[in-house]
Amino acid sequence: MNRLRRRRGTSVAPPVTLPDDDDLLSEILLRLPPRPSSLPRASLVCKRWRRLVTDPAFHRRFRARHRNPPLIGVFEDYLGYPFFRSVLDPPDLIPRERFRLRLAEDEGGQWRFYGCRHGRVLLFNRAKNEILVWVPDTGDHHRVAVPPEIDGKEKIIWNGAVLSAATADDGFSSCPFKVVLVGVAGNNTQMFACVYCSESGKWSDLISVAAPFLVFFFRDPGILVGHALYWMASGDHGSTILQFDLDDQTPAVIEWPSDSDPNCYTQTWLTEGDCLRVATFSRGSLQMWERKVCSEGVAKWVLQKTYELKNVLNPEIRLNVEYVTKLGYVQDIKVMFVWAAHSVFMLQLDSLQAKKVWESCVIAPIHPYASTYVADYVSLRMHYSSPFIYTRNYGLRKTGKVSRL
Repeated sequence: MNRLRRRRGTSVAPPVTLPDDDDLLSEILLRLPPRPSSLPRASLVCKRWRRLVTDPAFHRRFRARHRNPPLIGVFEDYLGYPFFRSVLDPPDLIPRERFRLRLAEDEGGQWRFYGCRHGRVLLFNRAKNEILVWVPDTGDHHRVAVPPEIDGKEKIIWNGAVLSAATADDGFSSCPFKVVLVGVAGNNTQMFACVYCSESGKWSDLISVAAPFLVFFFRDPGILVGHALYWMASGDHGSTILQFDLDDQTPAVIEWPSDSDPNCYTQTWLTEGDCLRVATFSRGSLQMWERKVCSEGVAKWVLQKTYELKNVLNPEIRLNVEYVTKLGYVQDIKVMFVWAAHSVFMLQLDSLQAKKVWESCVIAPIHPYASTYVADYVSLRMHYSSPFIYTRNYGLRKTGKVSRL
């Protein structure tokens, strides 16, 4: 019995100690998932961890390491008023008030939402003929007047895109950006584009291309693929795709699948092999189109698959999905937000897996927002020490006990 006791005594492992070297510990903390609560939760461990993760230099390294930030929420565009809605659960849920754009009283409802990319939001004020680039994480914003030759009469802006002009992610002030605006001119017979660069503070000349038919508007935010942007353009003879090469700053027109419904709701995306594909919603079905180059060197659209939306969106119950509206698209993870049967769904286009995210009787455009946003440290501490927590409806609910890490 004594021998057994001695053997058990020698098998006790020594206590685990934290690394003494701050550089080594920082490298470990950099590998935390890029969720809003990751760094604030780590700061609650001890004073040393809090000192490391609250260092602005650490935040820059954290953002640089996580090049593909997660989807943290969406901006719903209600008649010129962008409202934020978090898609995460507590403690990562971000209150709506945290990402509220502060505008002048006379500017309410005048801003058109053109999309989100690289942690920035692009809006356009037609009355003042200016754009606004906004960083919700920090609240920084940059106003730029549109070139005077775009007068809103003969030349009309219909869409745009914002993107980072550098690979570094050191914040708004040190990371330059570009803005591309697209529109129609020449009595809707031409499509034009112009580029603003924050480094030079100047706009490029207008670059135009002939439209295949009368183009009235661009109905979807631009999609960035490699060094080119793509927009959907609609007109009197259906739809077409405008391609804008960012390196050469040259526009080009790509024809639309001739056999598809011209009034369908659409979205383009690229496969792994850089093959242009299109998803269309029409009469309760989802169609997948792919643009292939034939042996003669001519590109042709080919219908790949057709799915019944009632089986894709919710296989368990039969839904009336004859009327389906595309609300938004997350390019990096190929997820589309769609409205059907008084509900909003997230549809993964590769796997065709759908998830109902909320119920809504209002159909409004959705602009997904991805970011390595770090939640407020004080708010998160309150979350873990207060008997109340935020619910998804942004109200307070009593938990009945104090929650701990």
